[in-house]
This record gives sequence, C-alpha cells and structure tokens, in this order.
Amino acid sequence: MIVADTNVVSEFMRDEPDPIVLAWAGSFGPSDLTICVVTVEEIERGIGRLPAGSRRRQLEQRWQHQLAAFREAILVYDVLAAKATAQAAIDAEAAGRPMSLADAQIAGICLGGGHHLATRNVGDFEGIADLAVINPFG
Repeated sequence: MIVADTNVVSEFMRDEPDPIVLAWAGSFGPSDLTICVVTVEEIERGIGRLPAGSRRRQLEQRWQHQLAAFREAILVYDVLAAKATAQAAIDAEAAGRPMSLADAQIAGICLGGGHHLATRNVGDFEGIADLAVINPFG
C-alpha cells in the first residue's frame, strides 16, 4: 500500500490539480492508495486556520470528498508506528536532517505497516532506513 503524504492530498484538493499527480493516483486501485491520521490532522488544522468565506467552504467540501474516499483505509498511529517514528527521528537526526514530528509520524506509520510513502518532499525523508519514498510529481 502507498500512503499519500499531506502535500499529495492537498494537490488533489487544488482548483487545478497537477495532471501528472492525478494520472499517477488514477493508476492505482482503491485498496492501493490511502492516507494516515496525521494527514487528517494536518489538513483539518490547515483548513481550520483559514478565515470564514468561500475559499474555506470550497476546501472543506473538497476535503470531505477526499476523506470519504479514504475513510475505510485510513491508517492509524499505533505502538508499531510509534516505535518506527522514534527510529525515523533518530535516523534523520543522525543524518543531519532533523524532521518535524508530523513527518516522523507519517514515516513511522509507513515503516510500521510496511507501506510506501508518496510525497513531493522526498528530501524531508532522506536518511530514513527502509522507507520507500515515491515522488508522484515527477
């Protein structure tokens, strides 16, 4: 399974998503691509910070559509993910590339479940042993 990072899901929600990313996502079956609870939190927080208005309503609607599409397969943060998060953070720091807690948790969820990560920010995940990273943006 491939876990779409927050920046990939955000791309799906744009007014005009990158056709390369849409084609990439469309090449998978519904059970091959998902998101994790960290992405849910990041998008909810991002939308919640926006001022009330039409842009916020549009993004809320698009987000609800994305959330519904992934609802049955959203990956959670469990003990295996927590242990893998700790190791990912240690590995990143040892490589001289400390990472945010959210990125470490997303990496941990992927590592704990044996999943690949799809992200635009591949550099943020360099130095993490055994994490397979895909850049759907090309």
